[in-house]
Amino acid sequence: MAEEKPEVHPDFNKKSSTGMEPKIAVLVSHVGFLVGAGWLSGLIIYLLEKENRFVKFHAMQSLVIGVGEVILYIVASILTLVVIGAFCYPVIWIAALVIRIIIIMKANNGEYYKFPWLGELADKWTKM
Repeated sequence: MAEEKPEVHPDFNKKSSTGMEPKIAVLVSHVGFLVGAGWLSGLIIYLLEKENRFVKFHAMQSLVIGVGEVILYIVASILTLVVIGAFCYPVIWIAALVIRIIIIMKANNGEYYKFPWLGELADKWTKM
């Protein structure tokens, strides 16, 4: 049986106030993760976006996930004092990478994908 394609968000093809295509703006909001600033790239796109809910939501989701990563890194740093935290860093990084790849792939297809828990917060905070 063929898998049904998810419904494309109405703002997926709508103009973005960032000057980028919506799927590129979503990608940019997540790509800061690769240089250790996933929360910052999400914040910048969130503040720039005024018209497109799809882009604004994904930027906020990137911001929320980035803040969650920072909190996990702080916890891992504290655990490093008792030796076990050093193993947490690569696990956190790989998990964050996988999460962001999934979100970017779904967003690239126009899907309004909410990552569990954090996506719900982003959705609530970006209601227009």
